[in-house]
Amino acid sequence: MANNFINVLIIGYGSAGKRHAKILNSSKKIKNIFILTNQNIKSEKKFHFVKKIKNLEPDLIVISNETNKHYSVCKVLEKKFKNKIILCEKPLFHKLYEFKPKKNKFYIAYNFRFHECLQYLKKKINLEKIFYIEAESSSYLPYWRKNTDYSKNYSAFPEKGGGVLLDMSHELDYLRWLFRDFKISNIFKNKISNLNILSDDIALILGHTKKNTLIKIKLTYFNKIPKRDLIICTKDGSQIYVNLLKSEIKILKKKKIRILKFQKYSQYKTTKYMYSQILKNNFKDVCSLKDSLGLLRQIKYSKKLNL
Repeated sequence: MANNFINVLIIGYGSAGKRHAKILNSSKKIKNIFILTNQNIKSEKKFHFVKKIKNLEPDLIVISNETNKHYSVCKVLEKKFKNKIILCEKPLFHKLYEFKPKKNKFYIAYNFRFHECLQYLKKKINLEKIFYIEAESSSYLPYWRKNTDYSKNYSAFPEKGGGVLLDMSHELDYLRWLFRDFKISNIFKNKISNLNILSDDIALILGHTKKNTLIKIKLTYFNKIPKRDLIICTKDGSQIYVNLLKSEIKILKKKKIRILKFQKYSQYKTTKYMYSQILKNNFKDVCSLKDSLGLLRQIKYSKKLNL
């Protein structure tokens, strides 16, 4: 993407596709945004709604359609194009496929890596001497998408990539990003609430690092008061409490509390930050295809237990 102005192709125009389009539209580096969708929408300004991509030659391609269609779309793009940057919405696939492209570079939009609190931890905190980590992401699925019946959305169906384990996999990804040797050992998951869905609404994941740091992750669809926290306990007695929704870090060390406050989190802001790096050709913190396939591989081969 060495050109001053680039053309973008977005595949799918649901809530994720609209978010990607809005962010890219605000960039001065973007010339045209082609959106592949079956919706009948009139093109305007940078936006060009199309039914086919036969004659297009974009610089950046964004996959934002249903998760269970990601694999087939990735294969088509790999066959049709070369030397393109292709960004796929998370999760990469609804199950593990051994996808090995050679013509294009694929990345996955795990934008939570660009949360200011997590960026701070990555750069400023010594993550070597830790004995316990606890992460939680709990929310209420019916509140996720306005004017949408949650029971008919892909999140409700495991065969479409729904279920907390994949749908809420940001925690798994950012912990693997912070702790490169994090390995999942056990996954406990089930459908236990009265939500009208077929997919799992709770998952408890246990894992560890090579230095025997214990890692626990809790994911749920049924908590009406949202919660997104990270707790880190170190061997020297220090503890770090991170409220990811408020973007606040509390560092407790030798009876002293240090509080760091950042700009309040929003999915839009972290995604925009991710794109600012992509458009600079800086992919250091962007989730690679290797990372995402590694996560899917760990999920597939870890021990599964129903609650």
